[in-house]
Amino acid sequence: MRSRLLFVVSLLALVAVRCSPPPPPPPPPGPDLAAEEGAIRDADARWLKASQAKDAAAEATLIAPDAIVLRTHEQPLAGPAAYQAFEEKTFKENPKLGGGWTTDAITVAASGDLAVQIGTYSLTGLGPKGDMKDTGKFVTVWKKVGGAWKVAYDVGSTTMPEAPSKK
Repeated sequence: MRSRLLFVVSLLALVAVRCSPPPPPPPPPGPDLAAEEGAIRDADARWLKASQAKDAAAEATLIAPDAIVLRTHEQPLAGPAAYQAFEEKTFKENPKLGGGWTTDAITVAASGDLAVQIGTYSLTGLGPKGDMKDTGKFVTVWKKVGGAWKVAYDVGSTTMPEAPSKK
């Protein structure tokens, strides 16, 4: 009798184990933030290269459709087309324009779909004679659009005074 009871209890335990749901799978790993930062640095390098080549169309490909870009003493630029038009005008009005920027830090959000970049910029060859220069700081917010990093917001802080009004 005792062996029968042990057999029945063992059988019930085996059935209970087989009928219980499997443990849930572990949560998927979060985004690789270092890889995302690297991808942003790559996109930023393409942007800098296009800027130095005075290729406004290539620059505009890195601007999100709903982006807002603020440039020195200008109205906000909304989207890639406005950014491209502004850059084309800038290149035409400043034929000796040169310069670039350096990144001080990039912080990627834990979600892996937003990041903030801060740094400094330096421009030379400004003005029709190319005898002016500017330096300043910038903040760029990047976001993922269709799996690619695009500029969502870009704001610079210049050291140049605003030109006198032409009245």
